[in-house]
Amino acid sequence: IYLIFPTRNANIDSWFYAASVKHNQELFHSHHLLYNVIGRGWYNFLETCMPGIEAIDALNIMNAVAAALCLPVFRAILLKLGTESRTALQLTLFCGVSFGFMRYATDAETYILPLLFSLVSTYYFVNPGKKNHLLLSGLFSALAILVHQLHIWWTLAIFLGLVFGKPFRSGLLWRFLCPLLLVPLVYMMVFQSTDTGEVSFWQFINGEYAKGNASVGLGLKGLLFTCINFLRTFLQVHGQIADFISTYPTVYLGLIAIIIALKIYFLKTGRLTPKLRRLPVKGPYFMLFLFAFIFHLAFAALSSGNAEFMVMLPFLLILLLVSSFRFESHTLIPSLTVLLCIWNLSMAIIPARVLDLIRVDKQAEFTINHPDDYFLWKHKPLVENVVTYQKGFNQPHKYIPLNPQTGDFVDSLLRDNVPVYTDFGNPGTGFSRESMQKNPSYINGRYELKQVVSWKNIYGENHIYLISKKGD
Repeated sequence: IYLIFPTRNANIDSWFYAASVKHNQELFHSHHLLYNVIGRGWYNFLETCMPGIEAIDALNIMNAVAAALCLPVFRAILLKLGTESRTALQLTLFCGVSFGFMRYATDAETYILPLLFSLVSTYYFVNPGKKNHLLLSGLFSALAILVHQLHIWWTLAIFLGLVFGKPFRSGLLWRFLCPLLLVPLVYMMVFQSTDTGEVSFWQFINGEYAKGNASVGLGLKGLLFTCINFLRTFLQVHGQIADFISTYPTVYLGLIAIIIALKIYFLKTGRLTPKLRRLPVKGPYFMLFLFAFIFHLAFAALSSGNAEFMVMLPFLLILLLVSSFRFESHTLIPSLTVLLCIWNLSMAIIPARVLDLIRVDKQAEFTINHPDDYFLWKHKPLVENVVTYQKGFNQPHKYIPLNPQTGDFVDSLLRDNVPVYTDFGNPGTGFSRESMQKNPSYINGRYELKQVVSWKNIYGENHIYLISKKGD
């Protein structure tokens, strides 16, 4: 599934990573220090056996392979925790079809590879039969952090599990901690060997947080998005589903009827009735998985409910549950897995593969073909990164940012008879995080728009407009 259905609607960051890999530039970024470097090596490897492969396709394949490897590693962890073999397989497949995991397994984003390394680290941690296993656990935790800083929380949970989960032994602690010294060492080597401007080492480590482009905080809107995106980690819920149904009513109403019929059948046969037996004593790793789950969920909540930071939660939730319960029923999990798989494939993964949901091919092509003109794009960073992927970094295209001064700047360009183009006013789904945060069509009330390019996507007729002042 992961290999067959890579998305055709890659997001902003995916195109930037792919551009970095393709053009061998901008490889090091503090929050995901080694991801582009590993991606570049993987791309070079694939080019030897698949000449002409696109960099973004290479990253999609890398993530699909990493996602596939996550599953047997996770099953092995469950077996080490005492889960019965068939149940371990069922729980693994449940995680494998969860939407958050499938979404990033079919994209060029950074979140699958570090998850694989954290799972391998956890496998060695819960399998301490050999002296070098804690060293290997620390080594893979270090790799996870170096691929994405987010996994410092999982690593911290393993550290706390080592401190509190067993009788404390400093020798065991140092075996795990020694490989983690690679993290500051590699960061220092990159900091010293690359041009980071005037920033300090601490600012380099903190990346976008030090620049003010990212922050943490807790508010009602963040809590709302946390609840929504936690649900979406398992089950796709999005306003696009209404667009799918309205565009392809026969297909989607038929699929929904099948899902409802299956659910009724599973309920009537008792297949959705949980049968759990609480462990007489919580497993020795219960606190580890509790800490990891809380840390990651809390950080996602503090990051405005960021869905990207929840991709590991299905795995951590299952690990937390198997540390507290024994699943006695062999029907609940496979029944849920079937329903999840059908829903997530039909409502998310396959549409992202075959439909135009947020592609900006026309805008990118138009930008490249009009190097002297100005552009006010609704999805400016996305267009910019697609153009960068195609043409390279530091291209002299003239993008107009959205800010309170945008209208005045456009007015000054029009007074000087400089062509300005936009795609504002094009249809999109009415139920999304973006539509909740701003109204992207405000430009229509201030200017006259002349259609110059037209095409269709799932939402309807789309256009690129030439902007002019009203009355001109």
